[in-house]
Amino acid sequence: MSPFVKSHLPFLKSLGTFALATVLAGCAGRPRLVAEASAPGASEVRWACHDSLLVVALGGWGVSLIESGSGHERAGWRLPEIPSHSAHGLAVSGAGETLAVATADSVRVLATRDLRPLFAAAGNAATLALSADGSRLLWTDGAFGQLLDVGSGRATWQGLLGGGPGSLQWAEALEKFVVPLDLRVVSAGEEGEPSFTLDVFEDARPWKLSLSATGRTLAVAESTMHVSVWDLPTRHFRRRLVLGGTGRFEKLALSPDGQLLATSLGARARVLWVRSGHTAADWAPHEGSTVEDLAFASDGSRLATVGGNGTVRTWAMPAATDHFPR
Repeated sequence: MSPFVKSHLPFLKSLGTFALATVLAGCAGRPRLVAEASAPGASEVRWACHDSLLVVALGGWGVSLIESGSGHERAGWRLPEIPSHSAHGLAVSGAGETLAVATADSVRVLATRDLRPLFAAAGNAATLALSADGSRLLWTDGAFGQLLDVGSGRATWQGLLGGGPGSLQWAEALEKFVVPLDLRVVSAGEEGEPSFTLDVFEDARPWKLSLSATGRTLAVAESTMHVSVWDLPTRHFRRRLVLGGTGRFEKLALSPDGQLLATSLGARARVLWVRSGHTAADWAPHEGSTVEDLAFASDGSRLATVGGNGTVRTWAMPAATDHFPR
């Protein structure tokens, strides 16, 4: 090795890494399809039971359990008749052993593995969330909300609570539920004034939230083109992603480690590196059908998408290594 090459080896290595990262960023496209399932009426999806199962809500009709590896339906719970109107809301506990789902006339809580009913509360949910241990359920119809004890079904709080699909989340780092409220993100399901407030959005109006697995990293949709990223416990602003043009979105999901942000608009989905805003994937997951929902597996290695055509697909996600922009 020549003295020149030896003296400049660190620089040459970094240049090679940068070049590879640039190539990979420029070639972002369709990720590898891992598995596919058919679930007529599918509207929302979550991972459960060590990522072995996909919990799929059926637009207010019920819920289906799909084996994530094979795509086979393991079990299903459905109302006797398809409802005349849809409902929104699907959540699983931290370990995925408990699930909550909105139907056309109620909110149901079930044990995930056998879909054994735990209790039902009458109402038409707009969004809902479960605590990590599955002991508490907070839901709202968009104006009025209830906090329910899962063990007894008893309401421990009720009151005014706004929110639409994707707005209500459980923040494990705070041990609180959080929701957008006007120009703030606040804790919810509490008596009196919120005990937690994130209120530095200026003229932006938060409308959707997504949290990392630890509940520390919060992604806030401030519009259909802007996402800000925060360290939730310290209220520390990390960065703001501007997703203009084709980057506009309706749905979003943050990977468990906070490295990747998945968004969708119409029939297209996009996955971004949070640190740089570079695109990791950009594709039409369901051949022209609307992307109804998307969710990361607990290790971030796969992304599940739900199509308006009733298909549920899982996709391999890139790993966060030094060869990728982050």
